[in-house]
Amino acid sequence: MARRITIDPITRLEGHGKIEIFLNEAGDVERAFWQVPELRGFERFCEGRPAEEMPRITTRICGVCPTAHHTASTKTLDDLWKVEPPRAAKLLREFLYHAFMIEDHYIHFFYLGGPDFVVGPQAPAAERNILGVIAKVGMEIAGQVIKVRKECRQIIETLAGKVIHPVFGLPGGVSRGMSEEEREKFMETAKFALEFAQFALQLFGDVVLKNKEYVDLILSDTYSLRTYYMGLVDDDDKVNFYDGKVRVVDPEGKEVAKFAPREYVDYIREHI
Repeated sequence: MARRITIDPITRLEGHGKIEIFLNEAGDVERAFWQVPELRGFERFCEGRPAEEMPRITTRICGVCPTAHHTASTKTLDDLWKVEPPRAAKLLREFLYHAFMIEDHYIHFFYLGGPDFVVGPQAPAAERNILGVIAKVGMEIAGQVIKVRKECRQIIETLAGKVIHPVFGLPGGVSRGMSEEEREKFMETAKFALEFAQFALQLFGDVVLKNKEYVDLILSDTYSLRTYYMGLVDDDDKVNFYDGKVRVVDPEGKEVAKFAPREYVDYIREHI
């Protein structure tokens, strides 16, 4: 007899979700559905509003990555008004976004993705969380995780007014500059964040990449998803988090498209 398995909610996810799995009479997976149950509606309630409101509205799409939506909307206003930010404003925007990228990746590695590997996939579910990671790496390292995220978020709060929903980008510029005192403090944070990122990479290499069981698991068909990949690159096809062209590659890494962000409607379709 066919069975139905429901996993609700999906945890360690930046949002909400559930999975419905339907098994056939032999007990094999016949169908599986990934569902995001909440209604957002941003596409609708943004319609008819002044364009310059978008950098403040779209940040509400996500409380974890509001800086990404804020930056995208701000750059869209540059394109709409045909204004090029002065070099100082562009550097400030990039600096803010990089601070966000660093602290956001710490969230993923230590809080969301890390528990399965640092603690181990065979560990009890109750231990595969940030507390399990702390027990594994020690209180000193755990304190540094908290410290580096706090200091990166202080950069965002100082420049953008708020950590969660920034108010920083304007068409062709930014809402405030950076003092010399702030610059010196931010430089210390940047050096610390870089050093700790190198430690995190070393931890990943030692705990995951040197563990054949983990590597075999990651490369197995169960955990492999052959899909196309899309990201922002510069003129040399190097990853760029702030500016460049959108590059799409197939599962083998072969380029299938490269286009300016303003041309996305010529390449991307959304179906509801």
